[in-house]
Amino acid sequence: MKKYNQLLFRLFALSLTITAFSCQHFERPELVMISDDDPSLNGPLQRFWAFENVATDSIWGSRGTVTGISYVDGIKGKAYKGSATGQIEYASAGKLASMESFTIAFWMNTAKHTGGSQCVFMLPNTNDFWGNAFMLIEGNTAANDSMLVKFNFAGNWAEFSGTKNANGLNKWPNAYNKWKHVAFTYDGATSKFATYIDGVKLALDASVTDRKKNGAALGPLKMTNASKFVLGGFQQHIGIKAPADAWMLHYTGMLDQFRVYTKALTDAEVTDLYSKKM
Repeated sequence: MKKYNQLLFRLFALSLTITAFSCQHFERPELVMISDDDPSLNGPLQRFWAFENVATDSIWGSRGTVTGISYVDGIKGKAYKGSATGQIEYASAGKLASMESFTIAFWMNTAKHTGGSQCVFMLPNTNDFWGNAFMLIEGNTAANDSMLVKFNFAGNWAEFSGTKNANGLNKWPNAYNKWKHVAFTYDGATSKFATYIDGVKLALDASVTDRKKNGAALGPLKMTNASKFVLGGFQQHIGIKAPADAWMLHYTGMLDQFRVYTKALTDAEVTDLYSKKM
């Protein structure tokens, strides 16, 4: 009987502890229920920012941490307007961390800048100086309006600088102070890379379009240590491989209708985005 009473006492004490613990108020992160078969979350369009006075991604509902940006009239509704400190940081890379193919498409409108490189966007790599995917615009002091652009994906560079080191890729002519639709695609099944300006595929050399590694077709991409996503800045600006070097600048121009797909869109699909101002 004594042992039985001791057991009852312990059970009673335990129940009081559990009750007290459950009555305490704990702050906890927002619970997001995601269905495995929801086509809006598991389709190829994994990120879409319309910038209608909010920094929320319309696909996943990801709310970014906003610094130094504003919203202005864009190609369709409102648009992102950057600044010398402007960026939006997203806490998760989501399925962009495992994408083997991609399309990154958006509208941009920017003025010339001098000095270093402005980063339009970056999918960071927590274990490397360079991110997994990003676009840079180099400073321009020339009298012409040709834009020097560099794009990198999983360590593969496409440099539109007009030099032999960049496989003869031309700078983008008449690219400043007007809305331009830009799209980069890569198909892991064919190892083909493409760039589009205003819905038209650029005529690039096979050494640029046919991506290889060690003499063989590159194949499906493998992003490395992918974490977070940033619009308007380098990964160093959000604390990854920080601090940022002096030449690393925020993107000061405008962005609109920014989309990231985990597949390579066709020529017709990219043209459709342009023609419909999507």
